[in-house]
Amino acid sequence: MKPVQGLALGERYRLERQIAVGGMGEVWAGHDLSLARDVAVKVLRDEFAGDAGFLERFRTEARNSASLSHPNIAALYDYGEQDGSAFLVIELVVGEPMSDLLDRQPVVPTARLLPILAQTARALHAAHAAGVVHRDVKPGNILLGPDGDVKITDFGVSRAVNQAPLTATGMVMGTAQYLSPEQAVGRPATSASDLYSLGIVAYEALVGHRPFTGPTAVDIAVAHVNTPVPPLPASIEPRLADLVMRLLSKEPADRPRSGGALARAFDELFAELPASGAPRRSQGSPQPSALPPVAAPPVIAPVTVPPTAVPPTAPGTPPSYPPRRELRDTGAVPARTSTTTGRRVGSMTWPFVALVLLILALLGAALADSLWGSDPGAASPAASASSPHPTTGTPAPAAIGGMISSAPVALTSGAHTTTAKDA
Repeated sequence: MKPVQGLALGERYRLERQIAVGGMGEVWAGHDLSLARDVAVKVLRDEFAGDAGFLERFRTEARNSASLSHPNIAALYDYGEQDGSAFLVIELVVGEPMSDLLDRQPVVPTARLLPILAQTARALHAAHAAGVVHRDVKPGNILLGPDGDVKITDFGVSRAVNQAPLTATGMVMGTAQYLSPEQAVGRPATSASDLYSLGIVAYEALVGHRPFTGPTAVDIAVAHVNTPVPPLPASIEPRLADLVMRLLSKEPADRPRSGGALARAFDELFAELPASGAPRRSQGSPQPSALPPVAAPPVIAPVTVPPTAVPPTAPGTPPSYPPRRELRDTGAVPARTSTTTGRRVGSMTWPFVALVLLILALLGAALADSLWGSDPGAASPAASASSPHPTTGTPAPAAIGGMISSAPVALTSGAHTTTAKDA
């Protein structure tokens, strides 16, 4: 039976699109026609159909998965066989495998990585408590939901307690890059083997690459056995680095005793992260220089201008007013008021009227002087100032002009002040 789009397995699970292809099966997004819900369907690859060994492995995966119930493990819904092939119906996890995250972001921030590792450790603890060893812990089998939830999947090479071995003695099961040293030499995998594989995942996410590489899977497996783990960068929080190095111990007894204890250790490290999510600096590390405090802006107190004091005056003495303030011309036409203030009276101002009168008086005085100056017996202007006019008996016009010209007269025009002497 070849898995194709639209195929209904067991007349119930319709295949809709392929999600991934593994060594033993294909994973499809499907739809449960009976319960009207989306599911994931793992189908035995077409080339292995009819092979008794692979069919037995599918049955074993189904039994091991059915014995597990945990929020961080993808649930198994159903198992079936059809036309010499087999399929598993599994909870469809909306999200992405951790391998996609590492492809996009090789170094995962500590604040995001620690919850992923803690939840994975709890899932492994639940499997170990049920007597199931996963044997293939790797980023591709750690599914990340959009809300931060983690679910591990693919118990295809898992092994349960008292389970009859399905591999020949010394045969290695798992992925070479995440294989524990004991698995690499052909010893049975234990719960400590799963924790070692999770340590490889942690190392890869912290550094951006795996600790052991090689041209072939055999070379990588040998490196797990014989090559010391490269030290982690000094920038990683020391306690986190120490925990990861313990996970990667060559001897299983030197690793954390259980997935539950490991999960608690990750939780404690996460709880002690500062608000920024960056690891705390160890004592003695240079702290970033503090920025100088920003001075608060000066508080400007309101200034109260006291009213101008008017000194008392003697009875009958005109009051002495404070100097006039010069006003800006805003273009508005003020109301008609007293002419003594220099404001407009109609279209003329008082200084203009005074200037016209002064010019007329000067012209009259000049005209009188020219007429009287032609008489040889005429008196001087100074003498004329004290003698009455021969006809009218009043001071001569020249005397009036002299009096006005000798006394300063203030002329206010806008902001400039002149006197008759200036003229």
